[in-house]
This record gives sequence, C-alpha cells and structure tokens, in this order.
Amino acid sequence: MAKTPQRSGRFIVLEGIDGAGKTEQSRRLAEWLGERGHSVVETREPTDGPWGRRYRAWARGDFEAAPTEVLNFFVEDRREHIEAVIEPALEKGEIVICDRYIHSTLAYQAAAGLDRQMLAEMFNDGSFPKPDLILWLRLPVLLAMERMGQAATERFEHSEFLDRVDEEYARLEGLQVVDASREIEQVQRGVRECVERLLG
Repeated sequence: MAKTPQRSGRFIVLEGIDGAGKTEQSRRLAEWLGERGHSVVETREPTDGPWGRRYRAWARGDFEAAPTEVLNFFVEDRREHIEAVIEPALEKGEIVICDRYIHSTLAYQAAAGLDRQMLAEMFNDGSFPKPDLILWLRLPVLLAMERMGQAATERFEHSEFLDRVDEEYARLEGLQVVDASREIEQVQRGVRECVERLLG
C-alpha cells in the first residue's frame, strides 16, 4: 500500500472491549456531528468485506485458525477498508468515525499471546492512517459481560480473556479514556466533549 496521502478530514476512533457500547456511541456521535453540518462517514472494523466475514466465521467457531492467521484476517481487512472507505473520506475532508481500528488489534491479539512489539511495528510503516482522536470506552469486564448476557457467544467474549484485553489497552499510549459504565447519554456527553476539543 502506498504512503498515506495528504488529507483534510478528521479521523476519530472508538475503542474498548466487547460490550462497552462503541457501536451505539459511534452512531450517536455521527448523528450529532451531522446535525451540526459536518459530512460524516460512520464505519467499523472488522468490515463486511471478505476478510471481515472470514474473521467473523472464525469467531463464531465455524473453523479453526492459528493466531497469526487471525491477525492476517484483520490486517487484510484493514488494508481494504483504508483504500475503499477511510482514505477517500479523509481526502474529501469528511469526518470518519470508526468503531475499532488498530488499537483493537494491538490489545486483542496481544491478549491472545502475540508479541506486542511485532504488532506495533506492523502498523507503523506509514500505510495506515493515524487517527486524530482515539476514545477508549473503558468498562469493567463484569459489567460488560452483564450487558452482553446471552449474546456473548464469540471466542473473545468471555471474562478471563477480556480482562487481559483491558490490561493490554491500559498499556497503550494516545487513548483518551471515557467512562463507559455510566448511562448512555452521559457517555455520549463525554465523547462529545473530547470531539469538541479536537474540532475546536
């Protein structure tokens, strides 16, 4: 992939463990920014492309794959996502709101046992646009499990693993923490305050 071109848009990422409310908060943020006249692209990872669908099939238990193979699903899905969605939107000056991005891979794959340094170097070659703002919706794992309830069926959605993911997120730099244990409206206010500071 070529080096990331000059861009005029803004790139905002929402991160956090399963059950933290990223999808809902992304949707609310996109609506709020749209009401204020911004052109917004709301997206997510993994995508619905072929690599994203392959990851989801693995996560459901449809087949087995080594940790490095699962990492490859994410990397290839991200490359396609950047080329098809993220870079074009940023070049047009739009605000991109992404539900999960590189830090999800760093946290989840490190929690799965992959080398942290290897993971960090993989995404540091200039091919992957750097977000302007990364919001970590931090939620206690027990509360996340309670929120997901019987919907927690994928491989990563169990408390022992999510505890490790939370620890890995805490190791990462550049994340702004938003307390996701509060009511949805309060969490959104925290998200908006961070975005308002970014946009000035």
